[in-house]
Amino acid sequence: MPKSRKRLPRRARRPSGGQSRELQIAEFFEQTVARHKVNSPHRVLYHYTTYSGALNILSSQEFWSTAHDCTNDEAELASAHSIVTEVAQVCRQRYQMGTPAEVLDAFLATYPGSMMAQMRTTYLSCFSLARDDENQWRVYGDGGRGICLGIRVLEEPPPKSRQIISIRTEVEYSESALREWLAAEFEKICLVLARFQPSCNNCEAGVSALHRIAAFASIRAKRENFRSEQEVRHITFSRRKSGVVPKERLSAAGKVVRYLPVSLRADGKLIALDEIIIGANQDAAEAREQLENLLAAKGYTVGSIEYPRITVSSTSAFSSQS
Repeated sequence: MPKSRKRLPRRARRPSGGQSRELQIAEFFEQTVARHKVNSPHRVLYHYTTYSGALNILSSQEFWSTAHDCTNDEAELASAHSIVTEVAQVCRQRYQMGTPAEVLDAFLATYPGSMMAQMRTTYLSCFSLARDDENQWRVYGDGGRGICLGIRVLEEPPPKSRQIISIRTEVEYSESALREWLAAEFEKICLVLARFQPSCNNCEAGVSALHRIAAFASIRAKRENFRSEQEVRHITFSRRKSGVVPKERLSAAGKVVRYLPVSLRADGKLIALDEIIIGANQDAAEAREQLENLLAAKGYTVGSIEYPRITVSSTSAFSSQS
């Protein structure tokens, strides 16, 4: 009995008559990324921010997701470059001819120089698995004068949008694990490309897909010495040709920062809070009263899954600071 052939999704099949057409690689990429899920038992993520930042989040019920090239970690972009190049070269040795070979050659000729152009519609909100962490208070929590929001991770459908896709992923600090993931994603793209004849449109679509996979890898990657942050990133990027226009604000240093307001839950549901931790270096009683009043004004109900317990940081390193 002949072996059955695995059928590709309708969008990726060869058109009848053997004629090639432009591949819907951008959509394939979006499906690949949208299927990416955090394999983690953790049910709460923590977001360290300034006191005013926390009040803005609770008032608007949105997080400001910052364009990656506007973050303070631009050097992190280079941490995955060598791995991406290595994976592409190995893949090229396996595909010696046809559309995959042409696409991989074009990709290697342009990467990483054009990667930033692929990432400028990628926005990040950063969380952590670490609760009440001294270093995070120091770096992100305004030296203990800020707030840490403990966000419940709920198994429910995310907000739907025709303009953007949002996913959550743990930062990868292991080079070997990142290499394995990249190799699998590059192979998926090449298997689709192999079904079509070489053409300018197919090559352009394929190179774009590989660049965006590489960009996603760079966003997931961080150097080993940052492992203690236990970072989880909520990543948002524009769908192809969506025309999403980010907002702009000025940073404390006077730099223009582009961002997108992003909701974590669909249908206007309140952010599900497990805990609000008040930084040790502020008036806890005053902060608690203001937070309770704000929660009540936004419609939070005591005893609901959204209503948090309000605690004070036990990190002593900041309690004596002025």
